[in-house]
Amino acid sequence: MSITTPPFIREGAIFGLVSPAGKIDPEVIQKAEKFLADRGFRSRRAAHADSQHYQFSAADSNRATDMQLMLDDPEIEVIWCCRGGYGSSRIIEKLDFSGIAKHPKWIVGYSDITVFHSTLSGLYNMTSIHGPMPVNLPDNPREEGPQWGHLLSLLQGQELTIKTDKNPFNIPGTAKGRLIGGNMSLLAAMRGTPYDFDPAGKILFIEEVGEQIYHLDRMMQNLKSGGKLEGLAGVVIGHLTHMQDNSTPFGLSAKGVIHEKVHSLGIPVLFDFPAGHEKPNEPLLMGGQIEMEVNSRGGMVRMRP
Repeated sequence: MSITTPPFIREGAIFGLVSPAGKIDPEVIQKAEKFLADRGFRSRRAAHADSQHYQFSAADSNRATDMQLMLDDPEIEVIWCCRGGYGSSRIIEKLDFSGIAKHPKWIVGYSDITVFHSTLSGLYNMTSIHGPMPVNLPDNPREEGPQWGHLLSLLQGQELTIKTDKNPFNIPGTAKGRLIGGNMSLLAAMRGTPYDFDPAGKILFIEEVGEQIYHLDRMMQNLKSGGKLEGLAGVVIGHLTHMQDNSTPFGLSAKGVIHEKVHSLGIPVLFDFPAGHEKPNEPLLMGGQIEMEVNSRGGMVRMRP
């Protein structure tokens, strides 16, 4: 089945700013609006983008309405999720994706936004971008880092290659395939749902934050036992941030846990790709065809939108 790539953006494109999960400081929205304006883009904020409802930006119904309006608005070319947190899975079943299927547009974000990447890739064969969000914008523009320019480059259709240093856990080889995955906890939560992934011929990306190492092992074991590692073309591991061990050590590091489950698959595995809950958080073309290479000197991921 062919892959649908949304139209690449040009100067003047409108970004829809929406908060489908956690609440966010209104100043972050203002910072995002300025960031886009300074680069020749326009923005339109959702009604509840900077609201608050307990830990969420708004009640489920309001967040769903905000997201639906962004999906259906023909003028919006990029839906830029302001932050992750938790909440996207609570509204995904309330959303109608028929509009974006007919008139594709980009969705950008990471962490909890994994739910949308999995939906677009798995059910609609559409690409999206796992990448930095407004919540990650620094106060000082001089501290922005390369990921922001790379994000806009991908959205404008430019090829992007990210190289990594060597890592003792790396497994050498080359692979091509559609990129799937995202935050490990979200991937585990979607197991057995319509948003679960098909591994056949795919390259799986994984990142995680703030998890117990034995929890990560349990999630990886679930993927292995469920056949979700069989048939993969490759694996890319991003940031494993603030991973925690028990007072009685588990016995493996977070990287060791993953390596134990994938080393016998006979496919390339690249660790320490700079994407996830740390800086830099480089963009990744989810659902799109990518190339990866791992050798004794390090690794490379190439994306051609």
